[in-house]
Amino acid sequence: MPTSTSRRKATPDEVESLRKLLTEAPNTLKRLMRGAGNALVLWAASLLFVVVAWLVVGWVLGKAFNLNLGLQSSTTVWLVAVATPVCAGIALLSSIRWVRSWPDYRSQLRDDLTRAEVNEERYVFSEAKRFQEPEHGGLIYFLRSTENEVFTVYDYESQELGVDDKDPLLSSYRPQTELLVVRAPSSGRVLKSQPSGAELSVGPPLELTAQPAEWPDAECPCPIPWDQLEQRL
Repeated sequence: MPTSTSRRKATPDEVESLRKLLTEAPNTLKRLMRGAGNALVLWAASLLFVVVAWLVVGWVLGKAFNLNLGLQSSTTVWLVAVATPVCAGIALLSSIRWVRSWPDYRSQLRDDLTRAEVNEERYVFSEAKRFQEPEHGGLIYFLRSTENEVFTVYDYESQELGVDDKDPLLSSYRPQTELLVVRAPSSGRVLKSQPSGAELSVGPPLELTAQPAEWPDAECPCPIPWDQLEQRL
C-alpha cells in the first residue's frame, strides 16, 4: 500500500526506542503475574455474584414458601462449596485465554535490534473519514490513498481528552495528504509517524458501532474497502 518503501540503518534514537520497547514488553513472569491477578479478581467477582444472586432468590423463596435459605442455611453452604471451585476454574480458563491472546513481540524486537534497520514508508492520501467510539469518544481516522486503499490512524489524544471528560474533538490531530511512517521490519512496531502536506477535510465523526475486537489495527493498512467503512464499522 505505501507509495514507496525504503530500508535504512536505524538512528541511535530509533535503536533506543526499540530497546525501550523490548524492556517494557512483559516477560513470562510478568504475564503470569498479570494472569494470576486477573484470575483472582474474576474468581472473587463471579463468586460474589453467585452468592448475591442466590441470596436474592433465597429471600424470595423463603417469603413464598416459609423456608430458611439465608447465609447460615445448609443449602447456601452447599451452594458456596460447589460454586467456589467452579468459579475458580472458569476464572483460570478465562485468564489463560486472556494471557495467550496478548501479542508477544519480544523475539521480533530482538531481531530488529540485532539488524538495527528500519523501513521508511511514504503514503499519499486524497480523502479522510473519522469514526468516534461510544465509550470515551476517541476518534479513529481512515485515510484513502491515491491507490484507493485505506490506512488507519488512531487519534490517541482524543481518547485521552474523552477519559478526562473533555471534548475529544478538541484534539490537535488533523489528517494530511502525506505521511511518513518509520517501522521496525520484524516486529512491525511504529517508531515514528510524521504527517505533512495539506490538511484533509473531514465531516462530523460517524458513530463507531463495531466491537473493539473488530476495529482495524492502528497505523496499518485497513482490510475494509473505502466504500464499505460505514457498513462494517
